[in-house]
Amino acid sequence: MAKVDVKRRDDQFSDKVETAIWKEKPSLSNPFHAEDIRCFGYDHLALVNKKSFAEVFFLLFRGELPDDTQKTLFESLLISVIHPGPRHVAARAAMNAAVSKTHVSHILPLSMNVMAGEWQGSREVFQAMKFLSRNLQSTPEGCARDRLSALSDTDQEGDLCVAPGFGSSYGTADTYAQKLADNLFAHCVAGESLQWARQFVACIEESGAGWRVTGLFAAALCDLGFTPYQGELLYQIATAPGIAAQAAEKSDQPITAMPFVSDQNYTIEGE
Repeated sequence: MAKVDVKRRDDQFSDKVETAIWKEKPSLSNPFHAEDIRCFGYDHLALVNKKSFAEVFFLLFRGELPDDTQKTLFESLLISVIHPGPRHVAARAAMNAAVSKTHVSHILPLSMNVMAGEWQGSREVFQAMKFLSRNLQSTPEGCARDRLSALSDTDQEGDLCVAPGFGSSYGTADTYAQKLADNLFAHCVAGESLQWARQFVACIEESGAGWRVTGLFAAALCDLGFTPYQGELLYQIATAPGIAAQAAEKSDQPITAMPFVSDQNYTIEGE
C-alpha cells in the first residue's frame, strides 16, 4: 500500500468562544452561573422589564434596539406570518407528527426542515432578499418586463414564479398576501425595498402573479436592515408559533384525525 503524505493543518483555533451579542459576568460563588447579563450592552433584566419580545428579538440580530418606526413594522411583520396556515406543508407535517405520537421535542425540528424549502419556505425568503438587493437600482417596470419575457413555456407550467417571493400560488395571485401587504402599507412606514416591490407587483399582476408572503417578508426585512442569511432564520422563527400550536392541538387526538391516502389510491406492483 502506498504511503499517504498527510499534511498538518496550520489553522490556529480560538482558545474560547467569542460573541458580541451576549455577555455574562461570572458569579463569585460559581463561575458557571451568571451574576450579570448584558445583550449588546443592555442590562438583561432592564430589557425584561421595559422592552417587548419583538424589540429584543430585533436587538439580538441587529445589535441595536429598533426605533418606533422599525418597531411598528417589525411587530406587524412578525404577526403577519405567525401562522403559515393549516394547509402549509410545514404545518401539516407538524400535525401528522403529533397524531402519530412523535416525541414532542422532535416536532418543531422536523416541521422546520419542511419550512426550509424554496416553495413558500424560508429559503424563498433568502432568495427574495437577494433578488431585491440585486435589482433595487433598476426600475421595477424594466425588471418585471425582463423577468416575464425570460419565462419559458416550462416555467409557466404550474405556478408562475416571476421572481423569488413573487408569482402565483395555486394558480392565481395570493389574495391574502395582498391584504397583508396593503395592511403593512396602511399602518407602517414602507422603505425603499417595500416600495420597489409594490411597484414590481403592480407590473406583474396582469400575468396572474402577485405577492407571496415570503416576498413581502423579504422586502420588509431588507428595509429593516437584515441580511438574507438572517432573513432565512427569522422566517423559521416567526412561523414556528403557529406550527407549534397546530401540533399541540393535535397531540391528544388519534391518527384518524388527519386525512390519509385511501386504499384505492395505492398501487402494489408485483416483481
